[in-house]
Amino acid sequence: MAVHLLSYLKEQFTPAVVDQLSGELNESSANTLKVINGSLPTLLGGLTRRVQASGGASKIINFLDENNYGTIPLDVSQGIKTYQNTAKTSTAGRAFLEAIFDDKLDRTTELLSVYSGTKPQATSTILGLAGTVLMGVLGRQEQEKGLTAESLTTLLLGQATEFRQALPNGLGGIDSLLGFDDLVTPTGPQTEVQGTDNFSGTVVNPNIPKSSEGERRHENVRWLRWAMIAIAVLILGLLIQKCSENQNGVDGVSTDSTSRVESNAVEDTSAATKESVRDAHGQPVDSTAPGPLGIRDSSKLNR
Repeated sequence: MAVHLLSYLKEQFTPAVVDQLSGELNESSANTLKVINGSLPTLLGGLTRRVQASGGASKIINFLDENNYGTIPLDVSQGIKTYQNTAKTSTAGRAFLEAIFDDKLDRTTELLSVYSGTKPQATSTILGLAGTVLMGVLGRQEQEKGLTAESLTTLLLGQATEFRQALPNGLGGIDSLLGFDDLVTPTGPQTEVQGTDNFSGTVVNPNIPKSSEGERRHENVRWLRWAMIAIAVLILGLLIQKCSENQNGVDGVSTDSTSRVESNAVEDTSAATKESVRDAHGQPVDSTAPGPLGIRDSSKLNR
């Protein structure tokens, strides 16, 4: 199988990490390693079963899209430097585990605890650590690289059989609880998501599948949403600016608030003013007298 999610998570739990967790959780290294080996295929198999359900993949992608991964460690060793850090890192993945296992999370933890011989709290911590790292990897890819519901489903189904086969024999209860019998990789040609180089790279950039051009339409919805918000803010600003302009009470035309309008009652119609107007325009008679336009007072015009 070209895409190695299970191997990726297993590489997080180095011997040094196992020893440190054993000391912090007051468990033997053997039991700690046993619960790790049971938790990883359980986590990945449970996630695969979730995306197989109707609408499950979209719910997982929506969950990943709503989280902030700035403080999520890139690998387990970064999150277990102290017991407090370990507890905090494990708790960060709790909501992700609930999104995967739903009401079966407590029963899943109990079965892993019985199988490994570790205390339920220690089992929950280790399962939470694995969930946090997986959430961080997938979440960053969803937000930065375009992982979609379609490509996530293809990625997980591409190795579903591997998850089922990696589940230890003593965890038959989880097998039946989560329906692992349906974890079967579909037959057919290898897709681009399952290509030979899709999971190479570093912890910082694991290079898990990018979506195809067809799936990019789904990603553009998020950008369109922000564009619509920006346009709405711009329109609102223009409306506020328009409403703040001075308008008269008749036709809504903007007016200069500094101008002074005089009514006809105070208009200067004195004889001296009229004479001054006639002199300025070369008009010897009063043009303000009543009469049809163009012919009024024409009888008084000087020849």
